[in-house]
Amino acid sequence: MIKKIIKYGIGIFVIIFIANIVYFYSQAGNVALIKIDGIITTKKANELIEAINKAKEDSEIKAILIKINSGGGEAVASQRLFLAIKEASKTKFTVALIEDIGASGAYYAACGADKIISYPASIVGSIGVIFETINVSKLAEKSGVSLFVVKTGKVKDIGNPFREPTEEDKNMIKNLLNSVYEQFLNAVSTSRHIPIKKLKQIADGSVFSGIQAKKLKLVDSTGGLEEAKKLIEENIKEPAKFESFNKQKNSLSKLLNETFNYMELLSKPSIKMMAK
Repeated sequence: MIKKIIKYGIGIFVIIFIANIVYFYSQAGNVALIKIDGIITTKKANELIEAINKAKEDSEIKAILIKINSGGGEAVASQRLFLAIKEASKTKFTVALIEDIGASGAYYAACGADKIISYPASIVGSIGVIFETINVSKLAEKSGVSLFVVKTGKVKDIGNPFREPTEEDKNMIKNLLNSVYEQFLNAVSTSRHIPIKKLKQIADGSVFSGIQAKKLKLVDSTGGLEEAKKLIEENIKEPAKFESFNKQKNSLSKLLNETFNYMELLSKPSIKMMAK
């Protein structure tokens, strides 16, 4: 009797085990879904690049869909995302889908994909670079607060909030921004096949609707998710089953992260690619 119970128990275990394996593989996706939401910071870029690389190395994944709802963020973080997506697109068909907004650094990242899709009313563009920092020099003067600084060059303390920026400061920042701006322009020009001269006419920080962006060749289609899915299925020759590759976070955690990201971005002098 005990032997029969053990035998039946083992049999049931094997059946459940096999059923779980079959269920797992039937549910496993063939398209990696990666979401770029909110402000792009170094920390967020690290997490997203990890997800992109994971999808790139996964043999079960045939394509990647990058869903974008972001107004940009830090310049270097955005550029790193662009490079990671571009690298992944060498081996996996990659589509960037701009939902509500894909502007500035987020649009830069999207340019790494094989195709960029938006909705007709999506906000697209804002190709440009900005440097900003808080200056409290007048307030400090009124309150009698000052900062003691010893430096080896006139612009060594550039961005010091306790003094007014000098012409040397402004010129150096302008030259720096122009260099980063040219890198942004070259990436868009190469990816979207738009001559630099023509691109500069619209790359002044302006934003466009999805329909306008399509006319300007900034996006390939305004067909939204359905068009993105259609393109992917045509490329991989099988129905698309999406599998999320983002780290899961609850709503409160996401809200706190975005709040801290925004405060961090405002509090430090840095080059940003953000729609203002």
